[in-house]
Amino acid sequence: MKVSIITISYNNEKEIQSTIESVVGQTYSNIEHIIVDGASKDGTIDVVRKYENKIYRIISEPDKNLYDAINKGIKIATGDIVGLIHAGDRLYDNLVVEKIAGEFINNDIDITYGHSKIVNQQDKAVRINKSPKYKKSLARWGWMPSHQSIYVRKELFNKYGYYRTDLGGIGDYEWFIRFFYANQPRIKRLNKFIIKFAMGGMSTRSYTEKLQKEHKNITKDCWELNGIKPPLGIVYLKWLRKPKQFLLAWLD
Repeated sequence: MKVSIITISYNNEKEIQSTIESVVGQTYSNIEHIIVDGASKDGTIDVVRKYENKIYRIISEPDKNLYDAINKGIKIATGDIVGLIHAGDRLYDNLVVEKIAGEFINNDIDITYGHSKIVNQQDKAVRINKSPKYKKSLARWGWMPSHQSIYVRKELFNKYGYYRTDLGGIGDYEWFIRFFYANQPRIKRLNKFIIKFAMGGMSTRSYTEKLQKEHKNITKDCWELNGIKPPLGIVYLKWLRKPKQFLLAWLD
């Protein structure tokens, strides 16, 4: 079973090497790594080229936004399973992809997801997202797994569509509602840590942008665009989950 991992980047010269090496170091051999760079103006592509023989495809061209870049990667992916790891972030350990592939090989599922940590420069956790076992109803209570802990059968994008590029920083939330709630894929949690997000990396930069732009109407739109009435107070339910994630990191 081939696993396609898509990395998007833009001006990540200092961070992208650790991302690539976390993929290169995996024990699972049937991986294709795709880098989609938004025409970086620093030395990002120079770093990427050093690993050219270990990367399936490298694209460097302007894009509309990060979801446009992700869509480019998905469309050229040839794997059975697709996952994301943004520049600056790392797979949690070298067994991660082996464990993910095993979930698909040993279970009749379409999607798996796991846990994640946001870490500082000393690799100390500042926020931990531990995902519960999957229940569809959890989405109505503000739950969403870390986006890069999710791995999906490639064929689902043909059934349910790609990422929307017109929703600003919360295109991943609309995608989650569409894949996890509006449709009926077979979903199973992998009770393992999948990803480490780096403070200052592409993920946390986009998260800061999301905090600045997210508001009630946009969040509600993600439900309404899928023909579903938004749960009462969904914006507040989402944010009420976050203090626990910081507490888990403090206790770690």
